[in-house]
Amino acid sequence: MIASLFAVRSEPVDATRGDGLLDVYVRDGRGVALAHATIEVGSRTGVTDMWGRASISDADPGTLTIRHPRFPSRSLQWTDTGDRVHVVLGAPVMRAIHVAGTLVGTRQWDNLVALAERTSINAFMLDLKDESGRVFSQTASSWAITAGANLDRWDLADVTTDLHRREIYVIARIVAFQDPIAGKRIPDMAVRTTGGQVFTRRGQTFLDATDPNAREYALQLAEEACAAGVDEVQFDYVRYPDADHSVLVFDGGSTEQIRVATITGFLAEAKERVGPRCQTAADIFGFVTSVSNDGGIGHQVEALAEVTDVLSPMVYPNHWGPGWFGYTSPEDHPGGVIDQSMRNVLERTAGRTTIRPWLQDFGGYGPAEVRAQIDAADSLGLGWMLWNAGSVFTEGGIPLADEVSTPSQVPPPVEETRPPSGFWDVPAANGYGQAIAWLGAEGITQGCNPPWRDDYCPDRELTRGEAATLLVRAFGVPATGVDRFVDDDGSVHEANINALAVAGITVGCDLARFCAGEVLTRQEMASMIARALDLPAVDTTDTFVDDDGNENEADIERIAAAGITRGCTEIEFCPLRPIRRDEAAAMLFRALG
Repeated sequence: MIASLFAVRSEPVDATRGDGLLDVYVRDGRGVALAHATIEVGSRTGVTDMWGRASISDADPGTLTIRHPRFPSRSLQWTDTGDRVHVVLGAPVMRAIHVAGTLVGTRQWDNLVALAERTSINAFMLDLKDESGRVFSQTASSWAITAGANLDRWDLADVTTDLHRREIYVIARIVAFQDPIAGKRIPDMAVRTTGGQVFTRRGQTFLDATDPNAREYALQLAEEACAAGVDEVQFDYVRYPDADHSVLVFDGGSTEQIRVATITGFLAEAKERVGPRCQTAADIFGFVTSVSNDGGIGHQVEALAEVTDVLSPMVYPNHWGPGWFGYTSPEDHPGGVIDQSMRNVLERTAGRTTIRPWLQDFGGYGPAEVRAQIDAADSLGLGWMLWNAGSVFTEGGIPLADEVSTPSQVPPPVEETRPPSGFWDVPAANGYGQAIAWLGAEGITQGCNPPWRDDYCPDRELTRGEAATLLVRAFGVPATGVDRFVDDDGSVHEANINALAVAGITVGCDLARFCAGEVLTRQEMASMIARALDLPAVDTTDTFVDDDGNENEADIERIAAAGITRGCTEIEFCPLRPIRRDEAAAMLFRALG
């Protein structure tokens, strides 16, 4: 009866890969898939999708280059000996200290370099322009010169070359909009009160982030820094003042929409201006990691994640008030504050930018408190930066290089060859590999990961809907126009479910329903295969000890006699247990292969 359906099965499908077909997986250092990465190999190009994957056909062996708007590009040699390449993008994990601009060339500078040599520190966050408004390095910035802020104390290119020679990553800190020098000497670019005076509070004077000249000042310094060879520019005070804006005047206004657009627009322009020469980063208030709005200063986390290479929340534990994260006194729980605030921001940014927090090394903290923060960041795979205004650090709290789990370098690319099964998650050593390979070659399975269809998910339980599709393809069951069940409308398996029912291979989970999303049991698979093959009844034998009285026992005996099943143990069939996808492959292979 059903056996006659075999005649309509399609010809076997060749599941092997042709030469010149390359899959590239691109991830960041935390394993997050990177969409919109451009892949170049010879004259062929591709762009990664939401899963971080790109497939390139007709590729010739040679230099493979991966570029992404957030990370330094990487190149490697592809030899065409493998079918896919895993590439991690991103700057190495940075463990930085804040270095005041006044220290270059001093004994304290030498001490900080020695500290980096003794510990896991591998980056200097060096003040190029600090919150005093002073510009320490030599500069040709017209605005620095007009404001009289140019101290010209040292040459940034020389300093950067020396630090690179010592394998220290260089981050130039540029305080963007808090500037008491330019604010007072060039008042037209400053935030003003409604009475017309330059706004000043607690010694702070803010430049107007909506003023083109204020923006240009910071951008000029960023371009100079990148030209000098620094690895990254980080904008601090890249925000509106945390004050009552109703009594302040901004050229472009100050609604939340305007603030967010202004700050993100500035950072996007900075990224465009410095191009691929160096990374761009922004310091943000710590509390905005845990609120949905912009905090009144233009810091909206999701928007900032789209326009920066690095976000650095200032999550100093003593800046959080009672009740945050469930702590009466958050500063007494430094590790917990870092852990919870970073989990918040990681979830919200979802891999769109690198997160590297500022940690507290001031305010009475000692080795235990500093180390607790570092360990919390390290456990999440993050780098970190220690803040101390005077650049005096608690060495006892800084781990040695071999005491941190985050790698200091980006791991090398990995080139892989597809296993004989045709599916990446079914290696040659898998005992079901032959059956799964046959299923793929015959076109009976298309894998478990559309649209790529190159994983099989062997350990995953098979759903009833998936089983219907496998059985229809395996036995060549013809299509039907009958709508047999009421609960499968819209299912991708609906047509196959109806075909299976009309052919008498399934009777559903009850009279009117099929229950496509539920798992299929081993006994149900036994009955479907026995019906599809129209297997003869067998003499009453009791092959397995655990199916006595089971309504499917006769079918279990039929497929056992045909050599289609060997049970789940030597004496058990496990009839009520959900069948795994690899077990289903084995049964179909024994039945038809």
